[in-house]
Amino acid sequence: MLGQRFYRAAATLALVLAGAILVVLLSGDHASARVRQFSWNEHQIGVEDSAFAITFSRPMNTASVEDNLTIDPPLSGRVSWAGRRMAYTLDVPAAYGRAYTVRLDEAQDLTTQGNKLQPFLAQFRTRDRAFAYIGDTGEEENRLVLYNLTRDRRDILTPPDWVVMDFKPYPLGDRILFAALTASEATNSRLDQQIYAVTTGITPNPPQEAFGRLGDVPAANPGPAGEITPILDSQDYQNLGFDISADGHTLVVQRVNRNDPADFGPWIVRDDEEPRPLAAEPGGDFLIAPDSQSLILLQGQGTAILPLTPPEDDSADVVQPLDFLSDYGRVFDMSRDGTSAAMVNYNQNNPDERFTQSLFFVTNQGEEKELLRTDGSFLDAQFDPTNRLLYCLVTDLDEDSEEYQEQPFLTAVNVREGTVWDLLALPPQPNLHMSLAPDGLALLLDQQTRLDMAETDDPENAELSSQMWLLPLFSSREARLAGTPSPTDPERLPMTGVQPIWLP
Repeated sequence: MLGQRFYRAAATLALVLAGAILVVLLSGDHASARVRQFSWNEHQIGVEDSAFAITFSRPMNTASVEDNLTIDPPLSGRVSWAGRRMAYTLDVPAAYGRAYTVRLDEAQDLTTQGNKLQPFLAQFRTRDRAFAYIGDTGEEENRLVLYNLTRDRRDILTPPDWVVMDFKPYPLGDRILFAALTASEATNSRLDQQIYAVTTGITPNPPQEAFGRLGDVPAANPGPAGEITPILDSQDYQNLGFDISADGHTLVVQRVNRNDPADFGPWIVRDDEEPRPLAAEPGGDFLIAPDSQSLILLQGQGTAILPLTPPEDDSADVVQPLDFLSDYGRVFDMSRDGTSAAMVNYNQNNPDERFTQSLFFVTNQGEEKELLRTDGSFLDAQFDPTNRLLYCLVTDLDEDSEEYQEQPFLTAVNVREGTVWDLLALPPQPNLHMSLAPDGLALLLDQQTRLDMAETDDPENAELSSQMWLLPLFSSREARLAGTPSPTDPERLPMTGVQPIWLP
């Protein structure tokens, strides 16, 4: 009897549960759709972060999502879908130094008529607008200085008795690679510089998808500004030029053996590995390609592209080039995607143009397009982050001057259409540098002039006065989207120094 009552109770419970399930199935699922993941939520993005993704808990009415999505400040972009995942790709990089809010209300799912998405609100930031420079007056003289425009903060990163010769920021801006020697060493020789890394005090917080590009997860707290780590000494080799790979894990340093000057060339320095020379034919200026796997090295009368990791079965004494471009004697920059480069042809094979230089746009598909030609010099050329514009520092011979003198100016070129904009004329000067902001919105320039040139018998050793300028490149958001430079007047910065370089 007890067993029969138990089985009847179990059967009754099963019927009740089945009925409840049937009611739910017939009446539908009334739970609201929601956002499961927003890839940039509470992160800090950089120019390399070109798209965010929103993942929903159920299939959505795509039109209702697109119509109700708002970003403040506005970011123009394109929408694409893959099931429950929506991607938003920016037309141009987000401006640095800003906080952005993403809001989605009133969107509807696809399966239930009138069922609206739970209201969604999220925020993200872009990196601060910051740059580094070598100071030249007061307590900043010869020292590496970081200036954060967003926070109006200035940090001196190196000791007072060091002379900084050159530097390059790491990809996330948390560290800077630099070459320096002590003041006493600088008095005797400038060839004893050692290579160091110094923290900037910036704590990066990139989106999760950035880790694939940058290798390991960045340190949660890289340390306060000014913590210095030795990278390469100069005991046996003199250290010359250097570069950092786009993933931040490979350095290339040009080195010369102190006891055998014929032993010179690039060395590779990787995380947790001993430095080693790259077995290659000697060369000159170089840069690491955006893929972080190859080196662009000037060799002889041309430019070689070398693998940074030679094939294991390569038995040759020296690394064989992946390609050799015989017409080009200098490479200024490569586009962020690595498909094109700005290169200089010195026109040595053209008797009619022997005393001119030409700037070419060269692609990995074999396209070679002359952009500019000058009877002076090309000082620098840098691609903007959209890869549409190339900003160039160029000089022309001043035909009105009684002495040989080159007149510098800043110009921009649309590399596809060939349109040229003359942006700014600059006074003749012995040294001139520029740095394009990672978001493409402004340029840094330094201007050096010699003081009291009329009063000295040795103008080459006259005292230099250095000033830095900020040049906004677009007068409106519409001009930026159209890729049409329209610079406003340059702004004189409230500090003096040389070689200002934006942090990425």
